[in-house]
Amino acid sequence: MTGHVWWERDSPAEGRLVPGPGPSAVQPELIEATREAVRAAVRGRIPGYTPDWTNSDRGDAGVALVRLFGTQAEPVLARANRLPEKVLAEHLSAAGVRRRPAGAAVALLEFTVNPPDGASVLIPAGFQAAVSGTAGQVVYETDGDLYATPARLEALAVQEAGSLETIPLGPSGAGRPFAAFGREPQPGDGLWIGLAGTASPYPMLSLGLVIVAAPPAPSASGGLVPLPSPPPPLLRWDVLDGTRFVPATVVRDGTGGLRASGTLELRVPRSWAPSRPPGARPGPPLRWLRLQIAHGAFAAPPPTLSGLRLNTVAATAARTIRDEPPQPVQDTSGSGRRRMRLSQVPILEGSVVIEVDDDTGGDVFGTTTARATRWEEVESLAAYGPDDRVFTVDHQTGEVTFGDGVNGAAVPPGFRNVRAVRYRVGGGTAGAVLAGAVNGVVTALPFVAGVTNPFPASGGTDPEPDADVLRRGAAELRARGRAVTPADYGLLATRAPGAAVARAHGVAGLHPDYAGAPIPGVVGVLVVPPADDGGEPPLPTAETLRAVAGYLTREVAPAGVTVVAAPVRYHRVTVEAWVVLDLDRDRAGVLARANDAVTTYLHPLRGGDGGAGWPFGGALRHTPMVRRLLAVDGVRAVSRLSFTVDGLRLPPCTDHSIAPHTLVWPERPLLIPVGDRP
Repeated sequence: MTGHVWWERDSPAEGRLVPGPGPSAVQPELIEATREAVRAAVRGRIPGYTPDWTNSDRGDAGVALVRLFGTQAEPVLARANRLPEKVLAEHLSAAGVRRRPAGAAVALLEFTVNPPDGASVLIPAGFQAAVSGTAGQVVYETDGDLYATPARLEALAVQEAGSLETIPLGPSGAGRPFAAFGREPQPGDGLWIGLAGTASPYPMLSLGLVIVAAPPAPSASGGLVPLPSPPPPLLRWDVLDGTRFVPATVVRDGTGGLRASGTLELRVPRSWAPSRPPGARPGPPLRWLRLQIAHGAFAAPPPTLSGLRLNTVAATAARTIRDEPPQPVQDTSGSGRRRMRLSQVPILEGSVVIEVDDDTGGDVFGTTTARATRWEEVESLAAYGPDDRVFTVDHQTGEVTFGDGVNGAAVPPGFRNVRAVRYRVGGGTAGAVLAGAVNGVVTALPFVAGVTNPFPASGGTDPEPDADVLRRGAAELRARGRAVTPADYGLLATRAPGAAVARAHGVAGLHPDYAGAPIPGVVGVLVVPPADDGGEPPLPTAETLRAVAGYLTREVAPAGVTVVAAPVRYHRVTVEAWVVLDLDRDRAGVLARANDAVTTYLHPLRGGDGGAGWPFGGALRHTPMVRRLLAVDGVRAVSRLSFTVDGLRLPPCTDHSIAPHTLVWPERPLLIPVGDRP
């Protein structure tokens, strides 16, 4: 056979690529989806089908119909062009790649109680407080029990080298940030906390400590031989009962030994007599609590306190739903899997606890009682066998899917034999509220006079956008759940449970504590958490770094590899641009849009050319930044543009290379309107 074959007719030599949500940020355009293209195609068929139609006037009825057809066909063809995107989405869904659900914000709640006898009031876990805002009521639920005392914080003092220095109090417990153990902490130095009140805070005392933010130390896990690291100092809590010291037991320490902000719960003795510490100035006797360095020293800078509160407990922006029978959903796909739906959404990931009654169908006399067993929530049923009691959850719709007896065990037949013991709903950026916003009591409890959040909430993320799912999903299929290349470590770090990770970057041989030559057998993972509206670069917490290092070592890394999770280093960048504005546009609106264009382009999570975040180690280039500004509606020209990096102003119209494996953080740009054109 020679010549052209039938399937080659009318086929273009090469397809046109357009921007798309996939990993390459482009996708093929199947057809030109514009009304002008449709009308041109119709006009091209007129000579062959209706040669007698020669009137091309806009008032002609046929011309009007062609124009109407082009307008109506445009959205239809646009949907046809989304076929590559939809095929990719279905492929990733069949492979078990799902959208990450919304994440819940966390806040520190402070309670005020007024019991008549002065004794502590038990506020059980699950107590609900609320904040009302533009997005509706946001409910915060406490994560643990709290014994709230009516005692109040009366005095603070730092003991250094045997002398006691009083710290002035302020609204947050300290009038100014201060070193908790002095400028050069040594064993024997300590922090004294004086409480005033008529009754001893028994049996528990809860403290909320705010540590001045500092980049957390890297967290290492795995490896054949652990890398040397100095041990943290040994801290000891005591209460001054009259003239003697009685140990106070640490029940829960959310600060990690004063290395991060959090709550600290102590078990204190029933008898705690007021007194005065040795060397203190004359004053009324108080109940004194002492935190002392018993042994060792701080390798990093000593902790600096900026706030101290009583009666504090961590709370999550979520509500718990209990004992709900999910409603059956008809399976129209014919897969044989049983589907049910929970009533409340969106559901927090990993919060669904389901019990299923065992099958007693073989007991015809009814002498056997069904026993409930708990099933496990997983990401995908594909990797499980017929005996694995697992299920998946669509966190946006509330649909629960069980196995078919091949991939995952099948649910025994029965009526209401499946129960959701509990699950939590909530999440989203609406929970990231400012200090003092949580002030409404939802749960009625005697002697609870009020509640507030003395510090802003942290965290709170919306569900992952579809474009990010498609971009991430192709890379996850390549990794197949195992870390082989450094890029795999960065990709899989975002799946670490209990960690707030928006992006991560794996680097072979990188250990921030050992600068210089790469270390064999070490993989450094630089972590970027979700950003908030605080105006500062996002830094991960120590808990996130430990969770990432532990997950990668335990689940995905080969044996013998040391994984070191660390915060990324930022370069602060200010863009100064001289812009020519359109006189017919609102100047304030144009400048605001130009400001957003600059900060978004340099953002570590939303920046870059593809909108997936500024690339690690990506150079600052003059021409792409100018193009970003010129793309803003109302900006006519950019006459001059320069960068200021870490306080150093660079010459105009020059590029700048940043250090490898680092990111940039956009400061407020300086936009100067000049030479407006008529």
